[in-house]
Amino acid sequence: MRKLFLGFAAGAMALVGAQTAAAGALTAASITLALGALPPATFTGIFATAAGAGTASGSGATANWSIASGFVPAGATTATIPLTSAPPISQIQVVIAGNPDPGAFVGSAGGAMLVDGVANVKGFGGFTLLGVPLRVGTTLTTTPPTAYGIAITAFANAWTTKTTTIQLQTATQFGGTTSMATGTNSLVGGGGTVTLVSALNVLTNLAGQLPAFVTLTLSYEAIPEPGTLLLLGSGVIGLVAIGRKKIRK
Repeated sequence: MRKLFLGFAAGAMALVGAQTAAAGALTAASITLALGALPPATFTGIFATAAGAGTASGSGATANWSIASGFVPAGATTATIPLTSAPPISQIQVVIAGNPDPGAFVGSAGGAMLVDGVANVKGFGGFTLLGVPLRVGTTLTTTPPTAYGIAITAFANAWTTKTTTIQLQTATQFGGTTSMATGTNSLVGGGGTVTLVSALNVLTNLAGQLPAFVTLTLSYEAIPEPGTLLLLGSGVIGLVAIGRKKIRK
């Protein structure tokens, strides 16, 4: 019987060591919006206690990850346009309202998830001249009504971990003909970090073209499979039983 317990415990521990976490839970997320040469607007959020915020599985290019609706961090920050470059605009206030649609992403291909908000175009004295709907992370064209002579059209794209580019209208805008950003995917066994990027091309009649990239960084913490936990518990029980038998002798 003693040999049986020893063999069972050793086998259980070996299987536990061979297992890897098969699923990860979303524990943190952040969004950064870089609009042209303006200071980036960053929103952060921690979801350690938000059950079901999202999960990930697999590794690298074969990984799958998801985000439930309503779990994208929300907030507001202000990015300032220099007065000499786009009068009468003094600043743009970026507000992220959340993600009304859940997102499911596969490997390096990425996927669509709408992130909703508004970009308030402000004039002298901080007065809002125009509220531009801010919709990123999915293929979409937004053209709000012209107000105070300000016309804006935004072209959004889906999320990807690949390199995405925006072709600028002139070779002199922002120092080159193309702006670009690249995401990353370091998931292993459902745990790790994924950085998704989405291109947002903004055309205005006052400030010209404003190439923008939205970066969504997701952190997943690996969770052991139920089978792994069962094996671990069985091994511990076996070792305890062996210890008790030794004490009785």
